[in-house]
Amino acid sequence: MSWKDFFTSESTDTGRIRDRLRLALGLATLVMLVLSWPLWIDRGAFPRVPFVAGFPELKGSLTFIPFAVLLAAVGLSTAGIAWKSSMAIGIGTLLVLILGDQHRFQPWTYQFLMIGILLVSLPPDRALLYARWWFAALYFYSGLSKLDVSFCNELGNLFLVTAVRPLGLEPAEWPAAGRMAAILAMPLWEIGVAIALIVPRTRRMGLAAALVLHTALLWILGPWGLRHSTIVLVWNVAMMVEIAIVFGPNFSCSTRADAATRRELWLGRPAQFLFWIAVILPLCERKGWFDAWPGHALYASHVERTEVFLHEAQWDELTPDLRAHLQDPGQDSWRRFDLTAWSREARGVPIYPQGRACNGLAEAIAARYRGRLLIKVVQWGPADRWTGRRSRVECLGFKAIQRQGNGYRLNSHPAG
Repeated sequence: MSWKDFFTSESTDTGRIRDRLRLALGLATLVMLVLSWPLWIDRGAFPRVPFVAGFPELKGSLTFIPFAVLLAAVGLSTAGIAWKSSMAIGIGTLLVLILGDQHRFQPWTYQFLMIGILLVSLPPDRALLYARWWFAALYFYSGLSKLDVSFCNELGNLFLVTAVRPLGLEPAEWPAAGRMAAILAMPLWEIGVAIALIVPRTRRMGLAAALVLHTALLWILGPWGLRHSTIVLVWNVAMMVEIAIVFGPNFSCSTRADAATRRELWLGRPAQFLFWIAVILPLCERKGWFDAWPGHALYASHVERTEVFLHEAQWDELTPDLRAHLQDPGQDSWRRFDLTAWSREARGVPIYPQGRACNGLAEAIAARYRGRLLIKVVQWGPADRWTGRRSRVECLGFKAIQRQGNGYRLNSHPAG
């Protein structure tokens, strides 16, 4: 496939369109893997909280091996060299690495896993059809997750201020109704994009609206706005390319039933089952039965929160990596420790937002000092959609943090 073929959108050859998607997905994933390399290699600076207690993983310099295998597999599949086998190896390696550390389950790694499984397991036309449903579900659930009081009062307001302040506008001076309408425009836009992409007659309009959405996100999250990580910007650019590939040309599912197609359909049935489970489960995210990121609750304010506080009596005993992320002191003797800033500096990505994963990080900090550290953890449950109220649990000391971790359905204790 030539570069001219890659950028030509009039072709209805589903195999060629699938190859374009594979190339775009692979290139973006390679870039994000390289940018997030501290996430995959053990340098001893950041604790690991596996999905399964006791999950084995290589340590130290040996962790270069699975990461190198992952990069090689994704690179070969992107280049089209035995791409199905290479992508299958990449998916398997990535899945093992994620099981060994919940913080590796970033939204973009989840997307690579799901779309990669579709590309490997299904005929081109069906893989592209399911990929369309995947992107539509992502936009729909992302918008739905923001339709609540907490988004309007918190992150939505921050997004609005960041977006319009360079234009000389100040939302605080607007009427309350106008400011609320501007904040809700983003989640409603996302839901509108999802619906428009599903309906054939409005698909081009939906594609254009999606491109506008990601352009706005780049404006808000970029270096001239909230200055989020480069990985976030790369993912948004990659999404623009991928949806242009998937929703640009018209194609239809073939009804032919030759031996190769029947074999691919048979092999793809588990992938189809997994796909529909992944599309349905986000409905359970607000109930706490499914995690926020795989539930496409992206930049949502209602998700669980964890606050870690360290007592002033032991600040001087803290290692430099911990001391660097203590917030300014308040009126009492406790200072908040910024888990997200710690993760961004040590691993280049934000922390996994679930309470259990953050509880595991707090337990690891306490264990570093053999339980002698004066540490306090406050766990806030998901915010109510209409009132914004959250449940609150406070744990004081190492043993209390461990007991809190025992109450989660999935593992919340750090490795080792």
